[in-house]
This record gives sequence, structure tokens and C-alpha cells, in this order.
Amino acid sequence: MNNNQPVLFTTNHNNVFGSQVPDEAGIYNVVVSPESIAKNSNNGNPMASMDYVVMDGTQKGKHIYDRLVWTNTSQENHDLSIKRFNTVMMAAGFQDGIDIHTIPEFVQKMLRQRLAVETEWQKSDYNGNTYLVVTHYRMLQAGGSQPNGQKRPQNNSNQTNNGFNTANQANNKQPFNNNNNGAPIDIDNDQLPF
Repeated sequence: MNNNQPVLFTTNHNNVFGSQVPDEAGIYNVVVSPESIAKNSNNGNPMASMDYVVMDGTQKGKHIYDRLVWTNTSQENHDLSIKRFNTVMMAAGFQDGIDIHTIPEFVQKMLRQRLAVETEWQKSDYNGNTYLVVTHYRMLQAGGSQPNGQKRPQNNSNQTNNGFNTANQANNKQPFNNNNNGAPIDIDNDQLPF
């Protein structure tokens, strides 16, 4: 041990893989993290990739991920996109009359805003895994966050043990090893839970 070297990291049981997402569905008071970004969806549509951090209660500090996609393929889709993005801003307490010109502008205005999100567990059609998804947006809850006791279904292939992912360890697979002899690893956004 060399005490003259700067600390690389300090062990912390709250900073491990598998513990970043709440382990119960429910309604959570959240703040929009600066990690939220604007990008394009796999279909090329403008998208806000939102990172909400739980502000209070037993799940405080955990992250809830959300994707808001802007779709213009029909007038109905355009109107639904307006309603979708406007609902989030109204839940965050914005006043009427604010013009939003782009998805990056939406994300910028939402950074550090506070609102409540209602979540539930949903099984992905893409890979069959179950993820915590945002289903509704609300004003901050005066009574604080309200987990509802519904935990991730046990048949999910992303099961964790004490916050540590053991699914790949059991098969001796290392998901981030590059077995392509130095070629880049291509991971599609649909394979990510956020």
C-alpha cells in the first residue's frame, strides 16, 4: 500500500452493477439527470434518452431510464408526439406558452427538473427480458416516492443476486470480452435497457 498515491476509487455497496435501477415498480419523485441526451432512435427519429434519478425514499439515488421518441409519419403520430413531450414538461411544472424547436432543446430545458414518474415492469418483445418502464408522468408527490412492492418477475433472464449479475458468470461468458480479434463490438440500442 502506497499512501502517497491518489485514491483510484473507494469501495461502496451502493455503486455496483445491478443496483442502479429500483427493484420495485411504483411512483417515484425524480430529478432529470445531466446524463440525459438527445439522439436518434434506431428508426432515425429524434429521441430524448432520459435518465431520472430517484430523489427520496428507499430507492433514493437509483436511476429510471426512459426514451421519448418524436414520430412524424402521420398527423396522428405528430399530434401524439406533441402530447407525449408536452405531458413531461407539464409534470415538471413548466408554464404554458414555451416554444420548443428541437429535441435537444427539450432535453436542455428538462435537465435538473423535478417531477414524478409512474413505473411498471414490462417484458421486452425484442429480447424477452423484463425492464422497469415509465408509464405516466405526474407532478411531484407531496407524500414522497411510493414503491408498490412489485418486484421484477423472477423468470427474467437478467436476474441478479444481491445486486450482482450472475447470469453470464454461470455460463462462463464475459459479455465485454472482444472475441472478434480486435474488431469493434457492435451493440444495438435495442439491446440496452434504456
